[in-house]
Amino acid sequence: MRLALWLSALLTTTAVAGPVPYQGGTRVTFTPLPAVSDAPAQKARYVGGYEVKGEGTSWLTGLSDLVVKPGKDGVMIDAIGDYGSRARFTLPVRGTEGPLSVEMLRAADGKPFGNKSLSDAEDMALDPRDGTVYVSFEGDARVMRYGPDLGGPGERLPLTGLPALPSNEGLEAVTLHLSAKGEASLILGAEVGGFWKCALDTYRCETLTGPTTPGFTYKLVSLAPLDPAKPDEMLALYRFYLPVVGARNVLRVLRLEGNRLKLVDTILRIEPPLPIDNYEGVSAVKTRDGYRLYLISDPIGDNDPTHLLMFDYRP
Repeated sequence: MRLALWLSALLTTTAVAGPVPYQGGTRVTFTPLPAVSDAPAQKARYVGGYEVKGEGTSWLTGLSDLVVKPGKDGVMIDAIGDYGSRARFTLPVRGTEGPLSVEMLRAADGKPFGNKSLSDAEDMALDPRDGTVYVSFEGDARVMRYGPDLGGPGERLPLTGLPALPSNEGLEAVTLHLSAKGEASLILGAEVGGFWKCALDTYRCETLTGPTTPGFTYKLVSLAPLDPAKPDEMLALYRFYLPVVGARNVLRVLRLEGNRLKLVDTILRIEPPLPIDNYEGVSAVKTRDGYRLYLISDPIGDNDPTHLLMFDYRP
């Protein structure tokens, strides 16, 4: 994804270096970001953020999506990244650090993916009925199915009806849709543009008519459920980057109506004075009076820190 940002901005860059292996014990630290006193009034209210840093490993890098769940010790975060890594850590109720678990997603043969094109995991969707996890990949555009907790080797879904997609602008976004009749489908979105609904009983994908992007050079980077009680509604995260302007993000709510994704609302724009970055993943947690939204970044520069932002959304 970072390479796509640079190319779209017509930048000349050197090759992106991969992370290095483990270097001892692994932990994650959370450094609070400076307060933003003059954040613009929006439908999603900024409540804070952190710089997230892995200690003892550099595999906590290039994070593309996250799934967040409340836990007794804090907010449990499961994230995937550009190098086929899967990271698990907890944002603690108290304190600023905690344990970090990093492992590699595996191919059908049980081995880690062999190169960046195969390992470029961008988004994931969880089936709440049995814990199955679906992961979309960008380089070699495909969706792989994993067991509960992302366990075991992955199975490439034999999807049909998808067009050929550019190698670095492929399947950026995936979310699971359960109909009122219990029929399961994946909603897919590509960075280059386009939405599809793929039935999991036939693996046949049908084109969905979707809204236009929020503006020039904005591209879709994530789809995520908002509320299990509203299965037709989903979050759609878009990102923008130009070297002179910097990064921007827009978060929308979309609704599936037949073969169309309809724009319901734009609830958030991340631009100065909010902490800007290349946010690629979004996850929502139901609260007593709305939703807590979590966004995680895939930093543009190799040495830039990862950011985790939090917003409260009350429809």
